[in-house]
Amino acid sequence: MSLYGLFYRIFLIATELIPYRALYQIGKLMGLIFYLTPNKHKRISLENLNLVFPDLTRKELNKLLKESLFHSSMNILESGMVWGSKKYIKDRKFIEVRNFDLIKNSISQNKGVLLFTPHLGNIEILINYLGSKFEVTIPYTKPKSSTLDRVITKSRNDAGVKMVPAVASGIRKILSALKEKKLIAIASDQVPKKGNGSFSKFFNKEIYSMTLLPKLQEKTDCKVHLMYCERKKNASGFVIHFKESIDLRQGTQEGIDRMNIEFEKCIMELPGQYAWEYKKFRRLPLGGKDIYKN
Repeated sequence: MSLYGLFYRIFLIATELIPYRALYQIGKLMGLIFYLTPNKHKRISLENLNLVFPDLTRKELNKLLKESLFHSSMNILESGMVWGSKKYIKDRKFIEVRNFDLIKNSISQNKGVLLFTPHLGNIEILINYLGSKFEVTIPYTKPKSSTLDRVITKSRNDAGVKMVPAVASGIRKILSALKEKKLIAIASDQVPKKGNGSFSKFFNKEIYSMTLLPKLQEKTDCKVHLMYCERKKNASGFVIHFKESIDLRQGTQEGIDRMNIEFEKCIMELPGQYAWEYKKFRRLPLGGKDIYKN
């Protein structure tokens, strides 16, 4: 095992053993350090926030930046909890679920169900919860670290989640699963590879967005729902939200536009919990200027 692999395993064990309330306080300190020191997460987050919220004052932007860096820190510190033994799932007070009946109703209609989510809160909470309730398939892009890949793969498999590669062969498996009336979950706010997306408005800015969702619904007549995870205040747990089913089949472009509108709605409910450190605007229309320095 490499030195990095050894360090990461020790980190996972440690973060699983530390009480969550203590982790929450460590997250506040970690987020503050990220805010006060020069670093990539802070720089990219601030560039995105300036682009998306041009009318906010400097004070308002800094407040939002602090919140975002705290929640990003918590995603790191919660690694042991979500990729370890997952004991938190048994604590009903720790995980609150809203509108789950909407999903059960869609499943009862004997159709495939496609759930999509932005990177808001902690999406591993969503994945673990779905795996504890259903047979669920998700697309997966391997991280660069082989150690991290093994940890994530084992954790999600243990949670009852089936992963398929986020390439053509995996998409065919997702399509097949939907036709077999199964459940699929996709974090569809990521920037797709060239040729796998189309430009659409996101907070009134052009971004390259996935075309996959409207195409899957068109081909399978599946039910589509937005879901997202909210981190509660004061280390009291999480809320998993499920929304009413939506129709993305008005046409591929119209479907993508509708998907981004739904993202905007839930992000505006919890703007500080969105992963603003992600280079959302890195692939722009021809002639567009890259806002990121590197």
